[in-house]
Amino acid sequence: MQTPEYRDARIALMNVEWWTGHNAEATDIAAQILTRDPGDPEARLMKQRLDARRRPWWLSTGYSLDSFNDDGDPWHEFETAIGFETPRGSVIVRGTNASRFGYRDQLIEFEAYPSLRAGTYAYIAIGGATRRDLFPEYRAAFDLYQSVGHGLELSGGYRRLQFSAPVSIYSGSATKYVGQWALMERVYFVPGDESNSWSFHTESRRYVGSAGTSYVAATYSHGFNREEPLGVGDSIRLRSNTVRGQASLDVTPRNQVRVTVSTSRQERALRTPMWQTTVSVSTAYRF
Repeated sequence: MQTPEYRDARIALMNVEWWTGHNAEATDIAAQILTRDPGDPEARLMKQRLDARRRPWWLSTGYSLDSFNDDGDPWHEFETAIGFETPRGSVIVRGTNASRFGYRDQLIEFEAYPSLRAGTYAYIAIGGATRRDLFPEYRAAFDLYQSVGHGLELSGGYRRLQFSAPVSIYSGSATKYVGQWALMERVYFVPGDESNSWSFHTESRRYVGSAGTSYVAATYSHGFNREEPLGVGDSIRLRSNTVRGQASLDVTPRNQVRVTVSTSRQERALRTPMWQTTVSVSTAYRF
């Protein structure tokens, strides 16, 4: 942040307002800080505490369509989630219904984002499929995030997808906040008996709006064509290149809309490359 003294004074004032029960004032100050620095750990923790008091519940629904240039059947995916904000982090139950390759399957997951302290939090997820045709018998995930100062946040994690042959995925990420920008790099490593696989995702995000939480983003990926592998096809070792655009906007203090559009070029053995286009739309409501 260009003016550290501004940040320190605002953090102190924000905490005083919180301790004295002036939630509206604390909310305004947290928004001011996040508008200048969306990665500020103290302001993010305060926003989490305030959300837990004001509007702890949220409900989201989403739809995703994948189409292909080789006349293959399109893929459909529907998602519904309900979450609850606590002073220690979010708790989420998520259900995903997928239609691919002529099969249908559902994935039910439990997720949590516990905050250990300002600047230190985790992502924990575990879930399983109802039919095991498209999703794994179970999926487990864990990430630990740590702010190391100067607007830099690092993480390391692990994924386990239990198919007939289990898949282990190791992940790491680095995020650098510069003013209203965030530059992110995420890497996945999949060890194999014959060869190893790497996947790289680079994202540039620009935060907009008065609350410091809306953003527009552009991403380039090499390897996995989606940033979070969930089921069949997501962790296959493909030479794939993907460009993605996303907008996540707080339409009102209660409503959020997210739109994502991506195109991916995937090389296939003994066949011409395939182009995959994905469009997804989701909305969330806090109450």
